[in-house]
This record gives sequence, structure tokens and C-alpha cells, in this order.
Amino acid sequence: MLRTFKILLLLCVGYSASAQIAVTGKITTDKQTPVELAVVSILQRSVVVSNTISDHNGIYQFKDIKPGIYQLLFKHVSFRDTVIAIALRRDTVLNVSLSNTLALNEVTVRAKRPIFQKEIDRLRFNVAETDLVFGNNIWDVVEKTPLVTTSSDGGIQISGTSGAVVYMNGKKKILSGGALKNYLSSLPSDNLEAIEVITTPSSKYDAEGGAGIINIITKKNKEEGFIGNSVLSMRQTAVNSEAGSVYLNQRKGKWNIFSDAFMGNRSRNPEFRKDIYYPVSANQDLLHRNIISKNAFQILYPGANLGIDHEIDRNQVVGLLFDYSGSWQKETRDALSTDDLRIGKALSLTNNRDRLNSQTYALNLNYQGKLDSAGKKLSVDFDALEYRSANNSVSKTEGLDLINQQPIQTNDWFRSASPQNISNQSLKFDFEWPLNKNTSVDFGAKASMSRINNDLLFENTVNGAAWTKDNNRSNLFKYNENINSLYGILHHKLSAHWAYQLGLRLENTNAQGWLDGEMAVDKNYVNLFPTAFLKYTSSKDQSYVLAVSSRITRPGFWDVNPFRTYTSDQTYYEGNPFLSPSKYYRQELSHTISGKTGSYTIQLAASQSLDEIFALPYNPAANIIANKKVNYGNKYGFTGSVAYYKQLLPWWRLSGTALTGYVATKGAYAGNVLIDNSTFLLSISANQTFSVSKKDGLSCTLITSNTFPNTIVNTHIGNRLETEVRLRKSVGAFNVTLSVQDWFKSNKDRYRVSVDDLRIFDENYYDTRSVAIALSFNFGKSTVKDKRDRETGAKDVKQRMI
Repeated sequence: MLRTFKILLLLCVGYSASAQIAVTGKITTDKQTPVELAVVSILQRSVVVSNTISDHNGIYQFKDIKPGIYQLLFKHVSFRDTVIAIALRRDTVLNVSLSNTLALNEVTVRAKRPIFQKEIDRLRFNVAETDLVFGNNIWDVVEKTPLVTTSSDGGIQISGTSGAVVYMNGKKKILSGGALKNYLSSLPSDNLEAIEVITTPSSKYDAEGGAGIINIITKKNKEEGFIGNSVLSMRQTAVNSEAGSVYLNQRKGKWNIFSDAFMGNRSRNPEFRKDIYYPVSANQDLLHRNIISKNAFQILYPGANLGIDHEIDRNQVVGLLFDYSGSWQKETRDALSTDDLRIGKALSLTNNRDRLNSQTYALNLNYQGKLDSAGKKLSVDFDALEYRSANNSVSKTEGLDLINQQPIQTNDWFRSASPQNISNQSLKFDFEWPLNKNTSVDFGAKASMSRINNDLLFENTVNGAAWTKDNNRSNLFKYNENINSLYGILHHKLSAHWAYQLGLRLENTNAQGWLDGEMAVDKNYVNLFPTAFLKYTSSKDQSYVLAVSSRITRPGFWDVNPFRTYTSDQTYYEGNPFLSPSKYYRQELSHTISGKTGSYTIQLAASQSLDEIFALPYNPAANIIANKKVNYGNKYGFTGSVAYYKQLLPWWRLSGTALTGYVATKGAYAGNVLIDNSTFLLSISANQTFSVSKKDGLSCTLITSNTFPNTIVNTHIGNRLETEVRLRKSVGAFNVTLSVQDWFKSNKDRYRVSVDDLRIFDENYYDTRSVAIALSFNFGKSTVKDKRDRETGAKDVKQRMI
């Protein structure tokens, strides 16, 4: 009997020792929010038996644990470690609430990215890794972006090709020209993350914009908690300017709310010099006119936005973004004209007083959803935009005495009011469909409708008496445009080294315009825009991308308006309702190399712009100078560029770009002016950052950029040198930046235009030599990492308003 009892006891002990137990549970915060990515360890006598990680619902699980006495250790970056002792005899459910939040305000995670990153269709300029973002505005940073050149009227070129469109966070901006420049100049750059230069956009993007796309990316808060920053800056040119901004972001649970508010006063005193040499003829008494203009302007620019994101569930996010920006500008322009006549001289003074104001209201509603576990995604965007402007100008030209330069007569005195209203609504669908691990397709549709009203009232007066309407120069122009599009893209990875992308976009454009009730524009056309990418990646961190794209540049809303806008009694701009869209084709080969000598991105490209739109001055009669855009002909370009990045020494970082190429423009202007130019392009820029003292948080940045002379469409463009020195001091959450720009006063636009026997020389200085100081302060605290991150999806609003 005793022997039998011992055998049974041994069998029971053996069974108990071999039994396998499961431990499961849920980890939450004290507010019952699931804690994801918590590390859970099960220990016995301080020896780790097993580890696991909680999923997105906070669930953790251990299997095949033997009975015994254990400790469960719960660890998460945002909470204090929690240890629970437990005796395991059977399957156990243990739920844990982590309530002691661990503050992270003293933890800094640093991950340096290269200044330049080359992706399959774009060059990414990580401006957040530079000092450019402190105390500047977004336009200032765009001007210093590799491969990008800008003009005083807000035009943007990429690799020597004009007509770039601007996106912000993947959303197209309506503004272009001077309005775009004023808008971007009003936005502080302190929250900029990167600027992407997309030279060969895929079919997913609107086909508008021959030069490509500038995508401005702002920082996004991916952590739970409250953060913000505030910035105050002051810049001294010939006059003083000030600006301030506040950014706030609150992310909690399934909600993310963010807002940005800013106010600034930008003042400048630019100077312009123009020399006009008129054709010699029997009917032309004026031979040469010299104009020296001194301007003074002040712009007040308030603005704000409010964004809300809500996570319906793990797979669905909806968002709303409302944006407002305003501009109130006062400007005076005094232009002294000296005329050389066949016999004698003449003096005149033109005084212009402008009052320009505009307001932009934009609303975006966005839905993004993951439809299944295979990765199908749907994105829907609705956008509505309202733009209102009221431009009022008064111009008075007086003849002056040659000796004492006192007024002796009034040559012309007029005023104009030109309000412009733009309304746009658009709806866009994007669908991503992974077919397998190597193949996927994207397709989508978009409808965009724009309504534009331009009302010009032109009035004259004699000796300041009653104003009378000038019916010959006053009119009402209405323009409607509807663009509908479909696109499809195939992505295919052939192997570990080879991949390709094929895309096709179809766009139908219906445009109609009425001048004083009579139809002046009536166009309906359909275009196909194919794109293709082929990428090869070697095993040595090198890649090659061959890209082919096609795009279109449509006339701006104001460009097709046939009435004349006068800047003086003898100078005007005239719209052209007969403008046709310009087609653009580009073929590009890029190569990326990363090694001990640094990171290189090399691009070789050929481009063809057919029926290109360009404006040249001409002399239609007597002393008049007119500017009118036409489809002059074609432009052919061959360019090569290199972007370089290297941490040369622990305290010295260098990034730079070089662009060179050959451009030919061929055609005719006004039917009889021959255009046959060929020119070489060369521009070089460098950005050097020196860590003066890491201990004291002191750094220095030297920025230089030089564009060498070239000639395009009978316009010779002179040399332009830009320089800036920036000194930054970091003290905890504070940053103090001191900068000096254009110390040598070399940042000038110089043009020489030849149209038959008419020659015009321009030298324009925009009061850019300056000293500036900026103070920024980061505040708030973030805790739990959250994976939600979405882009506002609309890429659809028109960008052709001036």
C-alpha cells in the first residue's frame, strides 16, 4: 500500500510539473485608454522566462508557462515600470492599469537626416535640419531651395523652366504670381519640415504646371499631449518690419486639434531704374527715356488656421481644416522720367498711390480609410475656396520745369478700381489597391469648378475736378472654368533591384469668358498625360531612376482678360483671350550615390515646352510701352544638376547644388518679331553650418547662391548673387537667431530686352540688405507616441490667379 501511494504521488507531481499555463490581460491607462507597444516580461528568481509586446488594443499574452511563483514586469516609455508578483496554478487573466505617467520633457531624441533626399520623383530638401527656418518666412526659404529660382513678381522656376505650381502638405494653392509671393511671405517658416522639388510628377497630381511642383511640408505632431511654439522677429532694411506667430497642437485619444495664428508688418523701400531706347522713325520724336522710381510699401498680413482630425477607428480618419489669410498693402511710387527728344529734353513725374487688399478663405474636408487587411485605401477630399481682392490706384503725371523741376502742367490723372472675386469648389477621390506584395494600382477622379469675376472701373479727371468714367478702359470680365479628370497608376517591383511605374491622366477642360456680357473665350479640350518611371537599385546604396512625364500650363485667370491695366499714362498690361495652353514634356535620368565622400544626387534632363506663354514689351504706337502675353513658340532645354551633402567634420556640415544646361527658344512675337535665342545656364549654391560650441548651443550658417547671366526669349538676365550669414543660440526651449542678408547689395534683377529696334534695360533692387533678429520658444509636453498621421488630401485648387 505504501509503495502504491508513493507511485501515485510521483505521478501527480510529474503531471503538475508538466502542466502548461496561459497568462493574458489588457494594459490600459488610468482613463482606460489601451496602451500599445508596452513590453511585458515574466521573470522567475530575476531570470527572464519570456517577453511579449501589447498590441494596439493593449492586449498581451504568454503561452506554455509552467506553474510557479513569478513576477510580471510592465515597461513603457511613457510610464513608470510596474512589477506584480503572482502565483500561477492555472490559466490566468491579469489586467493592469498604468497610472503613473513619466514626464518626457527632459528626454531628447535626435535623429539627423541628410539635407537632401532623392526619391523616385522628387528631391526632398529637409529644411528642418538647417537654420533657415528660424526667423524667416516661407517665401524666403523657397528662394533658397535647390534647383529653384524665383522672380520679383512671384514667378517660380525649376531647373530653368518657369511655371512651377505650389502645394502645401499635398494641397494645391490657388494663388500665383504676386499674390502667391505675398501669401507665402506672410507665413512664418518656423514649423517647416521640408520642401520637395518634384521635377517629374506622377499621374496622381494635376497636370497643371510645366516646370513641376514645389510641395511645402510643415511639421506634424505625432505624439499625444500639448505642444506649441511662439516666434517674434524683427528685420531692419531701409525701414523696419515686425512679425509674430503662435502655433498650438493638442493630441489626445482619438482627437487632434491644431491651430496657427500670425500677424506681421512688412515694409520695404525698393528702387527701380529703367532705360528705354525707342525705334528711330520719322514719326517718333522720343529717342530715349530714363525712369528712376523710388517706392515705399507697407503690408499688414494677419492669418490663422484651425484643423481637427478624428480617428473613427484604427482604420478610418476624418479631418477638417479651415484657413484664413489677409493682406492690406499701402504703396507709393514716385517715378521721375527724363526724355531725350530729337530736339531738347523733357521731364515728368508720375506719382502712384495704391491700396491693395485681399482675403482668402479655404475649407478642406478629408476622409481616409483602410478598407481591408490587404491594404486597400480610400481618400476623399472636398475643398471650397473664396478669394476676394480690392485694388485701388491713383496715378498722376505732371510735366516738370527742366531747371527747377517744379510742376508746370498735368499730363494725365486717372484712377482705377479692379476688384477680383474667385470661387472654387472641388471633389477628389483616390484609391490604392495592392494586388500582391510586388504589384499595386492607384486610380482616382476629380472635378473642379472655378468662377472668376474681374470688374475694372477706370476714371479720369481734369485738374482734380469731378471724376468721369472712361468707358474705353473700363469693363467687366467673367470667366468660368471646369476641369474633370481621371487617372490610373501601375506600380510593379520586378525584383530586389528593378521596379517601374506607369501612369496615365485624362483631363477635360471647359473654359468660357464674357467681356461686358459678350463671349470672348469659349474652349473645350481633352488631353492625355502619360508618365513612366523605371528604377534600378544596386547593392551598394546606389540607385538610378529614368522618368518621362507630360504636363500642361494653362493661361492664368487674369491673362485671358482682354482689358488693359495701366501703370502710367504710357505703360499698360493687356490680357489675351486667345492664349492656348502650353504643353510640356520632360525626360530625366537621376542617380543617387552615398559613400565616404558624401551623398550625391545627379540629374540629367531634356525638356520641350510647346506653344510656351511669355510676355514681352513692345511699342504699338508713339511713346507707348505695352506688355502682352502670347504663345510665342517653343523652348528646348538640356540640363544637368548635382546636389551634394557631407558632414565634413564633426563641427562642419556642407550642402550644395550646381545646375548647368543649355536652353534654346525659337518662335515669333506679335507675328513679326523673330525669337531665336540659345544660352547656357549656370547657378551654384552652398549652405555651410558650423557648430561653434555644442556646450553653449551656438552655431553659424553661411548661405551663398549665384545665378550667372543667361538669355531667354529675347531677354538677357544679368548676374544675381545672394548671401546670408546666420548666428543661432539655443538655450533650452529658447532659440535666438541673428541674420544678415545681402550685405554687398548684390541681390538685384537686371534685364535687357530687345524687341526689333526697341531696347529696354531694367535694374531692380528690392531693399533686401538687412539685419534681423528672431526669438522662438517651444512649450508644452508630449507623451504617448501615436501612429496617426494624415495629409490633407486635396491637390486640386487652381493656381493661376495673379
